[in-house]
Amino acid sequence: MVPPKSGYLKRLWRHMQTSFLKSPGEQPTLTETAPTVLSDPLVNYYRHRARTNLQNFYRFAVQTRSLSIRNIFAQVASQQHLLLEDLLLVIRDLLSDEVTPESQAKVVDSFDRSVLLALADLLADTARNDIDTHAAVLIYQFVRAFFGEDSLGDKNILYEVEALHELGEFEQSQNIAEAFEIDKGAPLQSELLHIQRLRLQSGHLDEWLDALNNLFDRLGMSRVRLNEDDSLPLMDRLGAGDTVAVDGPKVTVIVPTFSPGSGIITAIRGLLEQTWQNLEIIVVNDASPLVFREVFTYLENLDPRVRVIHQKQNAGAYVARNAGLKAASGAFITTHDDDDWSHPDKISSQVRPLLNDGSLMATTSAHIRTTENLLFKRVNVQPRFLQMNYSSLMFRKSLVEEIGPWDTVNRGGDSEFYSRLLEFAGANGVLGLHERPLSFSRIWDGSLTSGEMYRGFFGYSRLLYRWAFRQWHREMRERGEQVYLSSQGHRPFPVPTTFEPGRRHADLGKFDVVYVSDFFRQAKSVDQALNEMKTLANSGLRVGYLHLYSPETRSTTGFPRLLFELQLQGKIEQVALDNVAEAKLILVYDASIGMFLDQIETKVRAARSIAIEQTHISLADVEPRVPSYAPQALSHLDVSFDTHFEIVGATAADHMELRKSIPAKRILQDKMIWHTHLPESPGEITTPTGVPRVGFHSSSNQYRLPNTVDVFDSVYISNTFTTHFFGAVRKPLEKFGNEVLSRVELVEEGAQTEQEFLRSIDFWVYWPHSRLRDQVWEPVLAAFRAGKVVILPKSLEALYGDAAVYAAEDEVKPLIDSYSHDPDSYIEQARRAQAHVERNYTKESFLRRVAAVMK
Repeated sequence: MVPPKSGYLKRLWRHMQTSFLKSPGEQPTLTETAPTVLSDPLVNYYRHRARTNLQNFYRFAVQTRSLSIRNIFAQVASQQHLLLEDLLLVIRDLLSDEVTPESQAKVVDSFDRSVLLALADLLADTARNDIDTHAAVLIYQFVRAFFGEDSLGDKNILYEVEALHELGEFEQSQNIAEAFEIDKGAPLQSELLHIQRLRLQSGHLDEWLDALNNLFDRLGMSRVRLNEDDSLPLMDRLGAGDTVAVDGPKVTVIVPTFSPGSGIITAIRGLLEQTWQNLEIIVVNDASPLVFREVFTYLENLDPRVRVIHQKQNAGAYVARNAGLKAASGAFITTHDDDDWSHPDKISSQVRPLLNDGSLMATTSAHIRTTENLLFKRVNVQPRFLQMNYSSLMFRKSLVEEIGPWDTVNRGGDSEFYSRLLEFAGANGVLGLHERPLSFSRIWDGSLTSGEMYRGFFGYSRLLYRWAFRQWHREMRERGEQVYLSSQGHRPFPVPTTFEPGRRHADLGKFDVVYVSDFFRQAKSVDQALNEMKTLANSGLRVGYLHLYSPETRSTTGFPRLLFELQLQGKIEQVALDNVAEAKLILVYDASIGMFLDQIETKVRAARSIAIEQTHISLADVEPRVPSYAPQALSHLDVSFDTHFEIVGATAADHMELRKSIPAKRILQDKMIWHTHLPESPGEITTPTGVPRVGFHSSSNQYRLPNTVDVFDSVYISNTFTTHFFGAVRKPLEKFGNEVLSRVELVEEGAQTEQEFLRSIDFWVYWPHSRLRDQVWEPVLAAFRAGKVVILPKSLEALYGDAAVYAAEDEVKPLIDSYSHDPDSYIEQARRAQAHVERNYTKESFLRRVAAVMK
């Protein structure tokens, strides 16, 4: 093979000749005849994820802020599985070479454009320094040069413009912004970037201030000025220019504060300079130390419109807001953070629509997050400066009678109140004024969102809180009831322990067991983890749960109802990464949780820590795919939890596989295999009478169903018995159609419990697709436990032993007939099935296992 001349192809050729391991997995073999094929089960898995659900995989990557996942993206983006460093070197060479049309075509075929752009966005969003930002820009330039000018989406362009701006490449940033008219997707972004540039480049604040005022002029807003005290940060020097006073109904502005800094002077002064004159400013001192009394006295003396309420106990911003709400006399209510600055037109802009349209219940406004020296920032995945300000909500005071006050959590309550408002008023009842920057919100290390929200990351505690109240809102809506939160009554949904008033930084104390898992309802292990947590809690143990996103979870639309029910009942408690807590035992369910945990640390400590390895079912004739490499997962878990993790398989096959890559002293004994358990008691064994009834748990996975209609008919359809499918009926309907399934009774979940369904049948028959590489499946165990004769294909005998009867497809019907007419054989087989569960899968065996590892 002759090396090519171009720098890019030289590098690629050299790479193809050096067969080194790019990531944990199988050593690739490269040949001259097939130079572009690597066999790596780990990369195969994430390539499949990227191709089938790139958006969700990207969301996972940003949320973890992992550095190791960047290499996965780079490998998936390149046919040669290049690590990030190699990928960037290839791109650099390519951009500096003269490339022929033939070479360009090879380049395009060698990379996945969508994954490349996702990698660039990831680097831009999670940049630790300017080197990461520059790497993102390099990839954007590469994609534009070789895939075409139109190959970047609107969001990619916004990221690129922002990244270039952060690197000081202002001209290039501006050119791209103008060429692609970014303001259509991100209002005012071009002008705000220009103002930011002047702030960074100009030594004269006058030029910067003129640009800011020019923007305000164009938007029909009052001009602003800077006071003369240049010892203050710029944000604290902002003030109103010449304004025209406006009068009207009273507006109450509630300003909760605790141990305020000098920014509170800016906040109150900004309110006093509002064009809307009829204001009541209620500052609620949330039990600040006595040393701050002088500050509050100063504020009260500023203006008769300022009033200070002193709380006796520190309980958080929303308890303070509710205290202000009780004292409010205005027709309209709004709030204000204690270190933000509001434009002089903010109040009048929000109150006028409410006066003009009686159907409106509330208005919101937009803000820009800034440093104290007015450098614009963002804290989420939306690459624009101008964003909705949840803290700016202004509403009619009468609304409180309809929906109740703020939830008394110590953070995050804005989103719940706003959601509750929308449930009452509807989307048309709230007007969003999001085209103009009506306030600057200060970002500093001690702010409320510090550590819980930043580019791409949303704190898991906040996430759980949000889904808990959304579930309550949805349930109330489905019942046709108004969502109302009483200030006196019991909160009808759970919140994290440290969200309760006065407990933000509380030490959670000692737990018996803390489960670390992905608790999204679509997560692989969530049902097993919840089952175990419920059993342990009912046995009297103190159980906590720590939610972490798994790389295997394909959708993140909510949490199981049972999770919040257990929490609301006080049986389990949510533990966050930054909570101080101790545990006798940490259980990570499952090991893939640790794969990309290299940038996350927790304060939870345990006497013993165990990860459970649980593999997915797979198909026999597809490329090998594995989501995790146990040594990497354990290494990350060790560092994250500052401990030494052990590991155990969830099945015998999982446990045996661990021995290939993990030191023996890290693996629990074979007798400790982490079998699932069934909480139900053994069912009464009853022999068939009359026409036998055959049952099966239908699944949303099509491969748990027979290959074809002919196989389905051969196994499940007979004139001598009836067939009943329980559970997810959509997939069998899609696969076999109404005509075929008209001969089967479909029992949807909710119509019966699983136990009721199993009691109603005589035989349980499971006939998965021949391609399926199955694992122990809980519905099979449930059928054993219920005392039914279970018939399976011979390929599953290694999983269930003598607990089931095994057959070829043409032997199923004769077996059903035989056992139906032989009660003694039926009872003997049913007892074997129940004994199999008794040995490994009962609540008692699970509790013994937990007690053993906690010693």
